[in-house]
Amino acid sequence: MGKIVSLINLKGGVGKTTTTVALAEFLTFEKKKKVLVIDLDPQTNATVMLINQEVWKEANDNKRTIHQMFLDKINNTQDFDIHKSIIKGVSSVGIGILNLDLLPSSIDLLDVQDRIPMINQLNNFAQSPITVLATYLTQQIIDKYDYILIDCPPNLGAITLNGIYLSDYYLIPVVADILSTYGIPQIKDRINKVSDNIKAINRAYDIKPLGIVITKYRTQSRMHRETRDDLILRSKLSETDKRHVPDVFRDYVKETTRISEATDIDVQISTLKQKYGYNQEIYDAFESITNEFIARVK
Repeated sequence: MGKIVSLINLKGGVGKTTTTVALAEFLTFEKKKKVLVIDLDPQTNATVMLINQEVWKEANDNKRTIHQMFLDKINNTQDFDIHKSIIKGVSSVGIGILNLDLLPSSIDLLDVQDRIPMINQLNNFAQSPITVLATYLTQQIIDKYDYILIDCPPNLGAITLNGIYLSDYYLIPVVADILSTYGIPQIKDRINKVSDNIKAINRAYDIKPLGIVITKYRTQSRMHRETRDDLILRSKLSETDKRHVPDVFRDYVKETTRISEATDIDVQISTLKQKYGYNQEIYDAFESITNEFIARVK
């Protein structure tokens, strides 16, 4: 059965989407796993890192994005077909990675996100606003994949909670500075509260924190070093302590221009080593993070 992991941070610009895509590519290309990326973020960054704009436009014009999925529930229509919407063999590596699929997002999601919390009032049938994705992502689809990675918006609104509702784990990418790490306890507390509410309906629900991945790390920055050390210390505190944070992954991704270059879908690349740098540093970091990811997901 496929394991579902949501990637989330309350602050943008922390490498959340880059981590999502890199994990997906390393899991499929290097570890031979089958992976589905679900882009829940209206910014569509994961989408355009995995498919070019022409492919996205065709999907968007044909109502095959996350936007249409939510719009159907708002308008009580049936235009969205998840089987037709999942794009097979995506990525800029080669001609696409055979076992890497994408359920794309759309900028149009911005137009409906404020109405999503009212879905249970807009429909003629009872539906929680946080279970929309779950009605389409059936167990049959989940079982086709080893891992499903959900790129969530930088908030804890209804769209993000659709990902949390389905997930076995959540992973928090952060930059090692005060602003990026400040919201970690809030994420943990909010997910715990949502989890308690879901358990009242589904006793089997049991989402767990997978950990913290540090990105854009500057080894020469005292703040980055001190923040990383502080996170590691706080991860060892009792879970009842308000300062407690999930475990920090052993390796980290350094800040480098190679990362921004790797996000360009229009640059055709033959291998992941070519994409993430022949100097091995970034490649080795993501490979290490991928190995630890596999070990933590049980």
